[in-house]
Amino acid sequence: MSLSNELDREKEKFAGFVLLREPKWSKTRFVADLREEWGIDLSEALGSDDALPNEDSIVYADYNGMRVITGLVDAPVPAREAEHFAMANYMWKDAVSETEKHTAHLILTVMGDGSPMEKAQLYTKAASAALKQSSVLGFYSSGAVYEPKMFRECAEIMRSDGFPIMNVVWFGLFNDGNRAGVYTYGMRQFGKEEIEVYVPHGKADLNGLRQFVFGTALYVLNENVTLKDGETIGFSPEQKLPITISPALAFSGNSVKIDVLAK
Repeated sequence: MSLSNELDREKEKFAGFVLLREPKWSKTRFVADLREEWGIDLSEALGSDDALPNEDSIVYADYNGMRVITGLVDAPVPAREAEHFAMANYMWKDAVSETEKHTAHLILTVMGDGSPMEKAQLYTKAASAALKQSSVLGFYSSGAVYEPKMFRECAEIMRSDGFPIMNVVWFGLFNDGNRAGVYTYGMRQFGKEEIEVYVPHGKADLNGLRQFVFGTALYVLNENVTLKDGETIGFSPEQKLPITISPALAFSGNSVKIDVLAK
């Protein structure tokens, strides 16, 4: 499969897992929270007014040409995958220990005809509402397990028309003893390649690199830019940083690499 086809496949939907302490959830509460918090009405998923909704059933509803699907799985995420990716969250010291407590999860998916940016926003709103469930422990998505409180706080940027990049792209840290830097995980959902920026271990200012990668990723998504091998990028008239595309260090496949130390 070509890279372009692979990226097209990955941008078709957004999917994540709401980690639960016990295998139960309230479908009614999820639909109500999504309506009350974000003005999104999925009441069709509750069925007719003549019967009580099946609280264990799947939410399967359309909204503005997109489809929201949420359902309970009475088991942990397989193969300790969530526990593995919980280790990536350097901003939540209890990520692994909280993730290890989950016994069930909700699968949350948004797909359909909307643009990737539209689907990302609906996905973030649906996830934020789902994270109000009573037995929630965390949210596994985009290469990490998010703390529920932090995820919901980051989603608030949409109330001022900001894009919730912190909810749908993870900015991870990498260090192999020789190189250190920051990578993205989640850009492929938008049909863009992931970004990695590395410098020699002794020269790593991870906070500065993270801000640079964050700004670059946000620019790529907001402006619908495609970074190409052999070109340069800069955020001032003088800045011209070389771009290469090559096998990634932090994950499988290729990545865009930006040489921030170029003269």
